[in-house]
Amino acid sequence: MTYDDVKAELAALRDEKYAEFSRGIANTELPVLGVRTPALRALAKKIKREYPAFADDFFSRSGYSFEEVMLCGWQLGKNYGENVRLLTRLIPRFASWAHTDQIITKFGWVKDPEAFLSAFSYLKSGGEYETRAYVMMLFELCVNEKYLHIAVRELPTVPLGRYYVDMAAAWLICEIVVKFYDVGVSLLRDGRFTPWVVNKAISKCRDSYRLTAEQKAELKTLKR
Repeated sequence: MTYDDVKAELAALRDEKYAEFSRGIANTELPVLGVRTPALRALAKKIKREYPAFADDFFSRSGYSFEEVMLCGWQLGKNYGENVRLLTRLIPRFASWAHTDQIITKFGWVKDPEAFLSAFSYLKSGGEYETRAYVMMLFELCVNEKYLHIAVRELPTVPLGRYYVDMAAAWLICEIVVKFYDVGVSLLRDGRFTPWVVNKAISKCRDSYRLTAEQKAELKTLKR
């Protein structure tokens, strides 16, 4: 399999009507081919089996589509070092919230979240999607009893004020409120978050079926 083969398969899977829909959702400046997610994931698996040099060839190119970034991100495997190297090169090419949210997932291969997050802490001062990627790493790795303290420590250090970063921060706070209510409420009371992030997190919480009516009523009093 070659890169030309990948491009040919993407062209064959192209759906212009779906591309038009995806452009509006993904809000990206990259070309969007309109390949549906199940088909794109199947192609990513085929590439992993038949074309191990795909990522290196991808990084040698200056022009690429929204879907090619996704295919590269879905080449993550079980090898920690290889995954870190791939993410280090790929995250600066993220051009949509969809890249962060669909690639920064299933991080079971990270056995030491503290060290991993430390290695990627520079993302906090990067572009909008780079910083969102860091927040999504916190979401993926730290919303659990063992590592929750990292999310509580790190999230207030993330620079806010950009829409996709703020949305990710609000989503993370909401998930913490749902799973660790008292800790989440403490975050909402923390004066380091903007009113927009606090109010958006509360709105998400109040839409959740995982909180009681009493909890939602209390959260409403925390709006700023």
